[in-house]
Amino acid sequence: MIKINLLSGRKKVTRQSRGEQTVLIGAGIIAALAAVVFFAVHQPKAEAVAAQKKTNSEITAQNKKVEDKIKGLGSLRSAIKAAEDQKAAIERLNAARAVPAWFLYELSQLLTPGGAPSITEAMAKELENNPNRKWQAAWDPTHVWIKKISEKEGEFTLEGGAQSDSDVTQLALRLQASMFFDDVQPSKADVTTDKTSNISYYTFVITGKVRY
Repeated sequence: MIKINLLSGRKKVTRQSRGEQTVLIGAGIIAALAAVVFFAVHQPKAEAVAAQKKTNSEITAQNKKVEDKIKGLGSLRSAIKAAEDQKAAIERLNAARAVPAWFLYELSQLLTPGGAPSITEAMAKELENNPNRKWQAAWDPTHVWIKKISEKEGEFTLEGGAQSDSDVTQLALRLQASMFFDDVQPSKADVTTDKTSNISYYTFVITGKVRY
């Protein structure tokens, strides 16, 4: 009669089942740790990276808007400068129109090399008898430049520059002798130095009345 030991076979099965259970438990622990790592470490970092990317995109968009505004500001400044220059030019033209044409013509004659003022017979006699009223015929009028001319209610003002004080005197003598002006008074010329060229010159103001 053959005897079969069933107990030893059952023990083997039991040992094998426990091994499988151990493996499953280990795998479960690893999966749990992986889940903890994912939710506790990886996911927050991923969210932080995504938030930083969003912030970077917003900053880039803001910088682009600022750059566009700066470019527009440059164009606006150029437009304002052009408008100011145009306004100044219009004001100069309007001021010139307010001055009688014969006034400008007479002044242009005095500032032309070899030019002389328009004088009356009485003034011609006075020039012969009063040496202090005479001017130098060889004077170079290019030594004088006019910066501003204004005339209102019969009174005029000339503002300009000259190479020397005597150049201002020569211009004033011619204006005083002209039949178109009265009470011509030159102010004391002041020495001014140009900041760019470091060249000194005289600034002056001549006032008087015009004859209509």
